[in-house]
Amino acid sequence: MTIPEPSQADPLLQRLLRYFAQQSLHLQSHPPILHPDQSINRLINSPELPESSFRHAAVLIPIACGENGSSVVFTLRTEHLSSHAGQVSFPGGTRDSDDDSIEHTALRECEEEIGLRSESVRIIGRLGNLLMPSGYCVTPVVGLFAADTPLTPSPREVAEIFAVPTEIALNPASYQRASMLYQDMEREVLEFHHDGYRIWGATATILHHLARELAAC
Repeated sequence: MTIPEPSQADPLLQRLLRYFAQQSLHLQSHPPILHPDQSINRLINSPELPESSFRHAAVLIPIACGENGSSVVFTLRTEHLSSHAGQVSFPGGTRDSDDDSIEHTALRECEEEIGLRSESVRIIGRLGNLLMPSGYCVTPVVGLFAADTPLTPSPREVAEIFAVPTEIALNPASYQRASMLYQDMEREVLEFHHDGYRIWGATATILHHLARELAAC
C-alpha cells in the first residue's frame, strides 16, 4: 500500500515533518513530556518512584493523510477493560521482550487494536518519554498513513475509532486545564472536547506537548 506524501496545502503537517527532520539532523535529545500537575512531576522525580520501577510502553499517534487534509486518529476504549475503561486514547501498550524497538511496540499494538498494519505506516519520529505515577514510562511514536486505509477496531479493546483534524488536535489553544480526583487527591489535567468526545489525561498531555513544540519551531 502506498503511503502518500503530505499535501503542500497542509502547512501544519509540513511543519511536523520539518520538526522531526531537524531533530534527526541535529541529533537532539527528545525533551521529556511533563504533566500539567506539578505535584505529579515532583513525585516522579522523587525516591518514592525510582526509575528502575518503570515499565516501558509505547503509543502510536496515527495521522491520516488525505487530499482534503490530515487528522489525528483516536480510539475510545471499551467499558469492560480493567484500566482506562471508556476513555479516549491512542493505540498502544506495554513493550514485549521480543519487540525489536519501541517503534515496533507501537506498531504491533496499533495493528492489534485498530487493524492498521505496520507496512501501511510511515514512522516520522518519536517524542520524549512521559513518566506516569502508575509506574509506566510511555514513548509516543508518530506515524502517517493514507486516509483511505481501512481500520478495524478490536472488539475486546476498542469501542470506536474517530479522528480530529490536525489543526484542532495540534493547536495549543484547543486545550484547557481541569481538575480531577486521583489517588484521593485533586490533580490538574489537560483536556479538549471535539464532536462530543473528551480527550484528556495522558493522551491530551502528549498532544499538547507536541502542539507546543510545533508552535515554537
